[in-house]
Amino acid sequence: MKKSNPLVIIIALLLSVTSAFSQARVSAGLSYGSFNYDISGTKYTGDGGVLNLDGQLSPSITYSLSMSDGKLDDRVLSNSEGSITYNIYPNIGVHFMGSQIELAAVKETDTSLGFSYNIITPTLGINIFAGSDINNYGKFYTYGTKINLGVARGSSLILSYKTEDRKQKATTMDARFVYDLSSNLGLNLGYKSTETKNAAGTAVVLKGNTTYAGIIYRF
Repeated sequence: MKKSNPLVIIIALLLSVTSAFSQARVSAGLSYGSFNYDISGTKYTGDGGVLNLDGQLSPSITYSLSMSDGKLDDRVLSNSEGSITYNIYPNIGVHFMGSQIELAAVKETDTSLGFSYNIITPTLGINIFAGSDINNYGKFYTYGTKINLGVARGSSLILSYKTEDRKQKATTMDARFVYDLSSNLGLNLGYKSTETKNAAGTAVVLKGNTTYAGIIYRF
C-alpha cells in the first residue's frame, strides 16, 4: 500500500475546517505538467497534473502544498511537498514541513520541524527556515527559503529553494509566475527541479524537472 505524506493529511484536515476561520483564505492552482527525470542514467519522460495550494487560516497560521502526479513511460511519478508555519512572534514562527517523492526505485519521505523568519509586505513576502530533518537515510537537518515578489500590478513571482542535510541528499528549486486575469482567477506558470543523491551523498540517483501551466483560483 502506498504511504501518504503525513503533512498532506494534516493540510487536508486543515482545509476541511477552513470555514471555521473568519480570516481563512486559499489560493488553488491546477495545471498540466510535463515531467523529465533521470534515474542513475535511465531517462523518463511523461506528463500529468500539478496542484498548488497556498493559504492562511489566521493571521498567524499559513500553509503551502504542491503535488505532482503523472505517468513517465511505464512508471508512476508521485511528488508532494507541504509546509505549515505558525508565527509565535510577528516575524518568527514554528515551521513544519514534509515531502515525498516516488518514481521507479526512488522512494523518499522527509519530515522536518524547525523555525522560520518571515517578512511580509504588500509587495514582498520572505520565508527563511531551518530545522531538524528525518528522512530515509537518518536524521539530519534541512534549510531553505521562499520568496513571493510582486513584480507588477496583478502579477507575482514565487521562488523557493530547499535542501536537506550538509550532503544535499535532496535539493528542490521552484519558480512560479502568477498573472491575474481577474480578482479571483489567474494564470499559473511554473518550473521545478529536483535532485536526490545516494546515502553517501556522492552520486546523483534522481535528477529532473517539471514544467507546468494552468489556472489559479482564489477563494
